[in-house]
Amino acid sequence: MHPSSQSTRWSAWTFAGLWGALAALVGIPAAGQNVGFGPPALATASVDAAAGQPYGIATIEIPLRNPILGDGPPPLSLVESPARTFFPASKNIQSRAARLPSETPLPRLGRGRLLNRVGNLIREIAGGEESRVQTVARRITFLFEGDQPFSVQLVDRNGAVGTFQIRPSNDANLQRTLVTSWWADFTANAKSQIDATDTPPWVQTYLVGMLSGRFGLPLPDWYGRSDDEEENDDPLLMTLNWIGGAAKVSDRVFASAAAGRDLDAIQTDSITDVAAIPLPAPIPWQPTIQPLDPSAPEPEIESLAEHVPPECFYIRYGKFENYLWFQDLTDEYGGDISRMVTLSGLSNDGSERLTKQLGIQMTAMGRMLGPSIITDQAIIGRDLYMQDGAAMGVIFEPTNAFLLRSSLNNDRTTLANSSDQITLKNVQLENGEGTLMRSTDNSVRSYMVEHDGYICITNCKTIAERFLEVGRTGESLGKTDAFRFARTLHPLSLDDTIFAYFSPEMLQGLLSPQYLIELRRRMQSEADIALVHLARAAAASHSSAVSDNNPLLRDIEPLVAAGYLPVGFGERPDGTGVFTIGDRVLDTRRGARGTFLPIPDSPVELVTATEARWFAEIADAYSQQFRSFDPIFVGVKRELIEPLANPDGSAGESGTELRERLIVHAEIAPWQPGSYGWWAEQLGPPTPVSIRFAPDDIVALQAHVTNDTLGPPTHLFAGIKDSHPPQPEAFDGILGSYQALKTLPGYLGAWPFPGTLDRLPLGLGRGQPVGPNMSRLLGGIYRYTGGEFSILSFQPDLLTQTVPQLAAEEVSDSAQLRAHIGNLKGSQLEGWVNEFLYQRASATSAAGAEFLATLSSQLGNAPEKRTPEDVLEQAKLILGGDVQCALGGIYEPLPSIAGSTGKTRWVSTAWGEGNLVPPTLPPAEYQAPIMQWFRGADATVTQYANRLVADAVIEIARVRPNPADGL
Repeated sequence: MHPSSQSTRWSAWTFAGLWGALAALVGIPAAGQNVGFGPPALATASVDAAAGQPYGIATIEIPLRNPILGDGPPPLSLVESPARTFFPASKNIQSRAARLPSETPLPRLGRGRLLNRVGNLIREIAGGEESRVQTVARRITFLFEGDQPFSVQLVDRNGAVGTFQIRPSNDANLQRTLVTSWWADFTANAKSQIDATDTPPWVQTYLVGMLSGRFGLPLPDWYGRSDDEEENDDPLLMTLNWIGGAAKVSDRVFASAAAGRDLDAIQTDSITDVAAIPLPAPIPWQPTIQPLDPSAPEPEIESLAEHVPPECFYIRYGKFENYLWFQDLTDEYGGDISRMVTLSGLSNDGSERLTKQLGIQMTAMGRMLGPSIITDQAIIGRDLYMQDGAAMGVIFEPTNAFLLRSSLNNDRTTLANSSDQITLKNVQLENGEGTLMRSTDNSVRSYMVEHDGYICITNCKTIAERFLEVGRTGESLGKTDAFRFARTLHPLSLDDTIFAYFSPEMLQGLLSPQYLIELRRRMQSEADIALVHLARAAAASHSSAVSDNNPLLRDIEPLVAAGYLPVGFGERPDGTGVFTIGDRVLDTRRGARGTFLPIPDSPVELVTATEARWFAEIADAYSQQFRSFDPIFVGVKRELIEPLANPDGSAGESGTELRERLIVHAEIAPWQPGSYGWWAEQLGPPTPVSIRFAPDDIVALQAHVTNDTLGPPTHLFAGIKDSHPPQPEAFDGILGSYQALKTLPGYLGAWPFPGTLDRLPLGLGRGQPVGPNMSRLLGGIYRYTGGEFSILSFQPDLLTQTVPQLAAEEVSDSAQLRAHIGNLKGSQLEGWVNEFLYQRASATSAAGAEFLATLSSQLGNAPEKRTPEDVLEQAKLILGGDVQCALGGIYEPLPSIAGSTGKTRWVSTAWGEGNLVPPTLPPAEYQAPIMQWFRGADATVTQYANRLVADAVIEIARVRPNPADGL
């Protein structure tokens, strides 16, 4: 028996024996029976209350007769009382334990003291350092209306706690003291809720910001800050967060809006920070030099690219059938291609909104006629902000321009006639004319222009004008040196299913002052729209009975006057703001959230001092490190592995697996390694040498690296056997990860310089000999050295079996990084990967339920008693998308204790009946999204002097189409 295994069993037997002796001593049930620890006995509670305007404040503190180690009892909540109560904050009062339970004598029997002692002993054994903190009392503080005595009942999730009399006094000093204590507890609870979930923390942020402004209370230090705040000090990382739409950016913008001031404008008075400064000059980019060989033949350029503006990205499908393939693949995952990897907690219907905005609907007739009237097509655009409102369009190269034009015009006329909110008219543009179909909120916004038979439909007026201008001048994307160089490296003859190209002009455009400052402003607009919905919910929740003389607050000015929105809300420096039309909240310039006016159509002429200083920091950082951008292109080609028909010629069976191979080639060319610093200096030269792994290595990675520590260029490699590895939760914490790695069937190695590991710091690569070519290193790691290989593993038997199967051999291609992941379907590793992905999805699912619980409890107790559908709709209005369960279930609330104002718990149907949290292990039928289609992949990365190349071959599974469906 392994020593560690023996020790573990001894500990388990010892604990079982101790428990059995203790059970016999006190007469509690033996193992296998339910053991219930009753709530601790209550001591005399203290109640303090002070009247005030607009609210009084009360606190109830309940000492525990017997302190409880650790977090203690669940939070307290209020049951409806004669007086209206608001914003309760519950806290367990804790102190450091003077003596551990094992160090104190046994108490006398009776009143639950011995059972509490047993519980404390168990917590001490399991809790480690946390067991030294004990809960000595429970406290709840809340606001109330009026100044007359009333009673209130307290409950927790286990049931009723007690009824208490509240007798307000007119004591201003007491009120100040209680408010200070309540604010500390309330903000601490808000921070705990934010830390416990990964959904946008907008409810807690709004409440803290709103109450701070309403009562003149200080914002807590954590307000509007992320855990990795130091990244904000790096302008490069900060800018990537902005243009990538990172949550930390939108959360801070929202926190600023909720607080009524810009948290980043510390030295600027928000009243005087008006847009009066001219737009800053753009970053002085240097032109990218293309290494074109003047003597080489001209590359073939598709005619479609010669109608695309150079500042647009370009995603070409080529044949109409390729577009249908991608559309069908997307539709298999609910219209969101990202759902192939994982389900997020917030649905992303940006593609559907864009299709509706452009007025391009795919019909059965369109699927049939498309290949006969469309030769080529591409998606173009200036950005990919699908969630907010992107600047995008579609270009068609028709086989028959008359038929395509007639079909599109007919569809546009039909759509315009279907609603009084949509207009269709002819428009005169700077470089020609076209038609514009739009609604007042921009949810429909579609320009259609044509040049030389090529048709462009876009939501962006600037793109439409540039399309016509390029047709007139010929200065197109296809004529640029960068695109010609890309087609030299990746010729048109490869016949890609999808070809995507991101030009330097497009990437630089994202960092133009107009783009960045307008992006910042539209984030502020999104925050304002969400705040209005939150303020409406808060006002409805905390208002008294609704009547003609006391209507619900819906408009912005009354919400500001009542304190639900900050003073000065909506007074933006650029002169824009938000307004309401019924239940809708719109931006005066940008329209509805999700279909905002495209950024190129929203010119910025004047900026504030804060905006100018913010952009200057970005411009300075990029001028020093990134003087230009390298173009990026990606080609994807699909191949059918299994034919649609069976081997005997009969039609394939519907519902069975259809295999496809995706061949992906991506390049950054030309590549300027100096701009990427340390990251571009770690790889050795490209090499045709590849490590041959053992056949049962289901995951294999290798890298040809060089640095001062490792010495000459060396192959580092790692392999993981197809096996049952440790459970994912075993990797929690440093000690847990170490123990899990000890049982992980994997290894690390180096070739051809075995002495490389000897140069690791602190002598970590050397150890004591334990056999031929084998030594044991610090921490229980075994090392094999021989045949130019040096290999590490926690398992010596694995080394003995694997070493004879390893070899360094020449292959047909050169690379520095190589990766192989076998088909996980049916492998021993499948269950582990599925469980790992399930745990991540279950955490997201639980976070979504917690968000809905917070929303329904803090903002959901309106007089009309909202239904679950109302809460879900409110969440959509606030977040700009549907809250969805990452496990594929449906959220629903649990019945709460009658009259309780405490948090309503929400659960998902995916958790299983009766479960209040997602099960620790996935249900037998659960399959993570990526596991449904991924069937293996091989990839390489090669860094040349002026190119960075990545190649991958991915096998995917599709549902075999049913011939009866005509597919």
